[in-house]
Amino acid sequence: MLFNFILTASLAILSSALFAEARKHKTHDVIVGGAAGLVYTPNQVHAEPGDKVKFHFQFKNHTVTQSSFDEPCEPLKGGFDSGFMPVGMDVKKGPTFTIKVKDYDPIWVHCEQVDHCPSGMVFAVNAPKKGNTFKKFLKKAKASGKDYHDGGSYKRSDEDAEEDIEEKRSLLSRITSKRDDVEA
Repeated sequence: MLFNFILTASLAILSSALFAEARKHKTHDVIVGGAAGLVYTPNQVHAEPGDKVKFHFQFKNHTVTQSSFDEPCEPLKGGFDSGFMPVGMDVKKGPTFTIKVKDYDPIWVHCEQVDHCPSGMVFAVNAPKKGNTFKKFLKKAKASGKDYHDGGSYKRSDEDAEEDIEEKRSLLSRITSKRDDVEA
C-alpha cells in the first residue's frame, strides 16, 4: 500500500515536471501600425516567462518604447526602445523587434512618434485585470497632453534631450531589417 502511494506520487511529480519542460515558449506576434492605423494589434497580450513578443513594423514610422503605467507616453529610463522604424507603403515585409518576457510583471509600451501615444498607440504585456488595467493605461495615454505642436508637456531636461539625440543618431545609423532580441 505504501509502495503504491509512493509510486503514484512519484509518477505525478515526474509527469508534472515533464509537462512543464515540454511547454515550448510561445512567440506573440504584434503588428505595429499599418492599415489598422495608430495602434498595436493586438493592443495587449498575456505572456509566460520565457515567451517572446515579436513586433512587426508596417508602413509609416513607429517605435516600440517601454514606458510606465504612471507615465505612458514617456520612455522608461533604462527600458527598451526599438528606435524609429520607417517603413514605406510598398514594403511587403518590414523590420521586426523582439522582446523576451522575464516574469509576470506588466510591461507598458508606447510609440514615440509625434502624437501617436496620445492618440492611443500603446501596448501592454500582462496588464492586470484589476487596478492598473490596460483600459486605465490607455486613458492615461490619451490624457497625457504630450503635444509636440504647441510645446506641450514633453518633459525632458536638456541633458536627457542631448543623451536621447545621441542615442537616436546611433540607432538611426544601425537600422536594419531585423533587430536582436531584447530582455524585458
